[in-house]
Amino acid sequence: MHTTNTQQTLDLGRLQLHGLALLVGLLLLGGLLFPWNNFVQLVIKHKVMTGVFFMLALLAVELAGYFLIRAMRERPATPFEAFAPLFYGASGVPHLVFGYFYLLPTNPTATVYMLGALGLAIGVPLLWRQNTNLRALLPGRAFTYSVMVTATVTVVAAATVFALGWTQRPLFSDPPRAYFVVSSQTTRVGDPIDFDATGSTTKNGKITTYDWDFGDGVWREADAPSGAKITHVYYQPGDYEVMLRVSDERGEVSPAYTMLIKIGQGEGGLEVQQSLHGQEISGMSWDGRSLWVVDRRERMVYSLVGEEWTRHELPEEIRSPGAVERADRHIWITDDIEARIYKLSAETFEILSVFEYPGVFSADVAWDGKYLWVVDEIEAILYALDPESGRLQKTLKLDQDLFPRPLGLAWDGLAFWISDMHYGIRRIHPENGAILGTMAGVDDNRYPVALAWDSGSRGYGVLLVADHDTRRLYRLKLRAWGTEKPRGGLGPTP
Repeated sequence: MHTTNTQQTLDLGRLQLHGLALLVGLLLLGGLLFPWNNFVQLVIKHKVMTGVFFMLALLAVELAGYFLIRAMRERPATPFEAFAPLFYGASGVPHLVFGYFYLLPTNPTATVYMLGALGLAIGVPLLWRQNTNLRALLPGRAFTYSVMVTATVTVVAAATVFALGWTQRPLFSDPPRAYFVVSSQTTRVGDPIDFDATGSTTKNGKITTYDWDFGDGVWREADAPSGAKITHVYYQPGDYEVMLRVSDERGEVSPAYTMLIKIGQGEGGLEVQQSLHGQEISGMSWDGRSLWVVDRRERMVYSLVGEEWTRHELPEEIRSPGAVERADRHIWITDDIEARIYKLSAETFEILSVFEYPGVFSADVAWDGKYLWVVDEIEAILYALDPESGRLQKTLKLDQDLFPRPLGLAWDGLAFWISDMHYGIRRIHPENGAILGTMAGVDDNRYPVALAWDSGSRGYGVLLVADHDTRRLYRLKLRAWGTEKPRGGLGPTP
């Protein structure tokens, strides 16, 4: 009796079943991937978890698509195809748990992900029961055993998700309340804007984290109390929706609190951009009068005074020149292959001394008047070296969640500016690495390979950004922050 059913060809219930699975699988993937910057946040926060559920969603799409094509071609159903809906239903439950506890707090637009997970958990098994063609392949004990195995896998998977950090989250939540004000007197391009979220409240102990999204592609999740006060700089006029979520000691996440910030034109902002000389830009420095650019491919240094470029040949010992810094009568150039730093005469380019680089891969260098600082692209560490002996004096570890790939480094006289391959530009405390301010990267933050600082005048400075891909120099005119050295890095500005 069952043999007849297994040989049925085109079955409408079978088409509906795998068509629904294909749709909800796409919803799962769409909820993870869009918007892409929030997906990057999610991967950084929960690397293994995101990978597992991404692969489960992809597998649901692949299985559904495969079986849907089989049904459209009027192929007989197989036992493997009969068990597939049970896999859909079993994976849907942990997807729901994962989406509620992990995805929605990070990406509020991922409602489609929850709809897809609900479809896998409920819709597919219910539709599967109406499909006699597939049910006929699992008669008697096979059906009972498959349901038991499915239920067991579902319970174990859901329990595992809970055990990975959210066991203290109550079933009936009482979330905290996010709230912030703009404490700056001006909202113009190039001026630091202070956001104050100390008015956020919770009934579950204390607020532990503040998750900011400034609407220009920059986000920051910071622990209390430093995360309550944030400084951000916009360098282009327009309307930006700033969003804040807070978390408390019980893991409860608040609904998003948003505010529309209108940024007007001012004296600051993106001042000018120009093409850089060279084929492969690897480093850039500004000494107050000349711009110095390193071309790794040609193994050359170019200097710009006014509008005239001058070419300087490097010694043969420097095989792969990278970052460059000019100070006083000296030039420091890193060698990426040899893991060394060469100190040269700024006039003759003669090698004066050679230092061994203590890190893995030097990205950029900066001179603060006392130490030569080098930022490591792989380790996300700042190394302070003695300019005469090259000995390591101190290290400053960066938050690698915020700086997964630091590239550019500049010293503005009070603090460091660091550009990251993924997350824009941040100003950090020179002693403890605390974030003092944030800013979006220029030109979609393509490859900000080097930074430099021009002290400027009339209360403004210019942050120079060299981009590797476009081979362009961007000049961001920014208002100077504070008049004294930063203390503690807990406030919004130095």
